Amino acid sequence: MKLRLVWVLSLVLLPSYSYSEPYTYGTTDNAVSNALRWTMDSILPSIGGVDINGLLYRYTTVKDPDADMKVHVSNRNANGDGYTFRETDDWSGVPGNTIVKSFPLSNIPASNWGTGSIEVEGEGTVKDAVVIYSYRLDRCYDPQADPTCAGYVKPIPKIPEPIEYPKMQKVVIYNSLEDDAVKDNLESDDFEYEDEDDKRKESEEEDTESRIEMGLMASENALTLFKTQSQNAMIVAINKQTNINMYYNTQINGGTLNDAAGLKDGTISDNKKALRNNLAQQLLHEKMIDLQYNK
Repeated sequence: MKLRLVWVLSLVLLPSYSYSEPYTYGTTDNAVSNALRWTMDSILPSIGGVDINGLLYRYTTVKDPDADMKVHVSNRNANGDGYTFRETDDWSGVPGNTIVKSFPLSNIPASNWGTGSIEVEGEGTVKDAVVIYSYRLDRCYDPQADPTCAGYVKPIPKIPEPIEYPKMQKVVIYNSLEDDAVKDNLESDDFEYEDEDDKRKESEEEDTESRIEMGLMASENALTLFKTQSQNAMIVAINKQTNINMYYNTQINGGTLNDAAGLKDGTISDNKKALRNNLAQQLLHEKMIDLQYNK
């Protein structure tokens, strides 16, 4: 049914389709697929250069033949008050039926088409509603979109602006030989060099102290090693005293004790004392039960 409506729409609006570059044509899906109110953004291509050049609608009314009823098919004006398109069908005094209408339009820009709707005035309902728009797309709406468009200008590559770097500050090199304080110290006669004999004596004294320290350290290490060896010798001697290998070879005289279990006369007599004890417990148990039930 939808394909047939599109075919009918194309035939009805064919005179307005005078083919001329750079236009292409198309039709929308049913705008009333979900409700009796819709937005054009949801059905038209979301690009510039789209014009509406036709509209077709179909619906079926359900009503009492004597009831008053009007149906308004319209689109609000997106750029102001009123309507870009509005058609009213008067069903007052007639039974419900199906109606199909088509309208050629003079390429009204899509930006003028606001919210669309089917409104019922009076008693009755509308079902199986279909609204389809025919549109024209100008691919040269923006001349820069295609080199074949009239008015196309070859784009000029954008030349990047030169980068301005901050100016370099003058670098001042410090020369210590030109410093007045350094010059004063260099020219001063108060500096005294250390005597070579004194330096040699100090060095010999430091060497002597170092040799004495090394000797003392060696003596301490020798004593420590000796103490360690003495301890090891004492541990070895103690271990010899606790040698228990001699006990491993000791034997104890003895033999095997065979178990010789037997039963005299081949029978075991009853324990009369145990029987009396069991009987007394049974009587006590029955007495307690009788007391429980007030016997």
